[in-house]
Amino acid sequence: MNRQWRLLVHMIRLSLRADRRTTVTAAALLLARSSIVALTGLSQRWLVDSSAAGNRNGVVAAVALGAFAFALGGAGSRVQTNMLLYLTTRVTIAVTTEIQQLSSGVPTITHLSRPEQLDRLERLRRSGNALAWLPWTALGAVAAGASVVVSVVLLASVHPLLTALTLLALPPLLAGRRATAALSRAQDECTELHRQEQLLHELCTRPGSAKELFVTGGGAELNRRADELWERSVVRQRNAQATAVGWQSVGWAVFTASIVAALLLVAELSSRGQASLGDAVLVFSLTVQLQSQIRFALEDVGRLAENGRLTDHYWWLRGYARDQRRGGAQPPAALAEGIVLDDLRFRYPGAPGDTLRGVDLRIPPGTTVALVGDNGAGKSTLVKLLAGLHEPTGGEIRVDGRPLREYDPRGWQSRVSGVMQDFTSFLLPVYVGIGVGDLPRLHDAAAVERAAVDAGADRFVAAMPQGFRTRLGRAFGGVDPSIGQWQRLALARGLMRRSPLLLVLDEPTAALDPQAEFDLFRRFVRQVEAARAGGSVTLLVSHRLTTVRLADLIVVLHDGAVAEVGDHRELMAAGGRYAAMFQLQKKAFAGKSDVIGNGDRERVE
Repeated sequence: MNRQWRLLVHMIRLSLRADRRTTVTAAALLLARSSIVALTGLSQRWLVDSSAAGNRNGVVAAVALGAFAFALGGAGSRVQTNMLLYLTTRVTIAVTTEIQQLSSGVPTITHLSRPEQLDRLERLRRSGNALAWLPWTALGAVAAGASVVVSVVLLASVHPLLTALTLLALPPLLAGRRATAALSRAQDECTELHRQEQLLHELCTRPGSAKELFVTGGGAELNRRADELWERSVVRQRNAQATAVGWQSVGWAVFTASIVAALLLVAELSSRGQASLGDAVLVFSLTVQLQSQIRFALEDVGRLAENGRLTDHYWWLRGYARDQRRGGAQPPAALAEGIVLDDLRFRYPGAPGDTLRGVDLRIPPGTTVALVGDNGAGKSTLVKLLAGLHEPTGGEIRVDGRPLREYDPRGWQSRVSGVMQDFTSFLLPVYVGIGVGDLPRLHDAAAVERAAVDAGADRFVAAMPQGFRTRLGRAFGGVDPSIGQWQRLALARGLMRRSPLLLVLDEPTAALDPQAEFDLFRRFVRQVEAARAGGSVTLLVSHRLTTVRLADLIVVLHDGAVAEVGDHRELMAAGGRYAAMFQLQKKAFAGKSDVIGNGDRERVE
């Protein structure tokens, strides 16, 4: 409960920050409107009794009171609604931004590989509006409760037994809470189903995946699977709704019976002369409205109960982001001792075994290291560990003698650059898609162009309609580059930072032909020579060993462990896994002058 109050206070602060005057005015109107039912009932009793007594002034006053209640309910409701829409829209934006910042502020990506945590994030992303309404839901519940209390007091003025309607309102209240709990559980249980269904349908609508589905004809099968997931979700929620309707029906049946009993009591009092005709009208008006009042109160309480689950998700994210956010030493300006991996182990959440096991490696400063091995050997995982995107399950990584975990995560990641295997294709202007690789220099045209030149992307960018200001992506009326061009743009983005301590190139040219890749890396290695003085380490992952041989140090991974370490000549002389892989590729390229240029064929021999 304390966490709910804290979240409520936080949402109130966001609303006041968005617009203090509008927030206060909307709250005053909401509270004022809680008196509408009582004012309407009083004006009706006053009107009937004054008319019966021939009291003209009383009739005029009763009409004036009724007109005021009507104006407050009509015009006040419209004004209040517009104010709340304006406020909740602004607060929804603020809450959604906060959730995104908390999620993206976590220095590692471990939480993005845990299904239960992904489900929580999905619920939060879809519930920004519900959180924004939290203050008004709570205030609405208070106003509805106050309205019910006033109505009960007026009923008691006719006869004390009528106050029993308050107790008889408890069954629909309790039933409503059970109904809401059932619906909330169903929504939580269906979150993963919704996430899977959405991903499957997106595969059918995204250009990249849609092309493959069109060729293979797999779209119908994916659509069938997505529909199956949706149907499972619908059945689960429909069952929950049936349960909710059952509870609510029982509760309202009890309350309806109590209203009938109250009206019979007033009829009996009127026949004895113990209640006036105005009292009868008042009781009839209040009992009819009391049903709506309690329904509104139940709806607000139900929303608060739903927000209670969102509260758990929200504070989990706040706590997780806080626990993962740690300080530490700033990384060195230049590497002096290099990077050491000591008995490094890592296992993905829920995986049956370790992806990396007992990796020992020393990387001297200023070294270009190539990681090679079969698919699934652990190359990309090792890259992510060195970049600080995951924390080791065991062992440690030391940078210049200090454990990596003792460095400030954001500080270390600000000194890491490069391109990952699953790079992003930003549907943005070219200069933005490259410049985000180093945000402080996003608008530095010279830096962006230099990165494009280093990645070999400058020529095809220059041929685009607006050069570096060309919008990418046909979905927004822009240009759709080829896969190889997208990869060069991603590589340019990774080369924006001029002095990283660790430059990661995880299959950065997989979409390029072997000759283009070889030329690019030969030019790139010459550029790296200038950065050796700063001790920068370059980590290259590639399956093309003609390029790998340019590295100072080649690390062969097999089944999550280091199988061989050395330069090209040493590994070829050893005659192990690397030599076998190299000879296999050499045979594949033999006689193919169109694949590897004649000037470089001798490098494969």
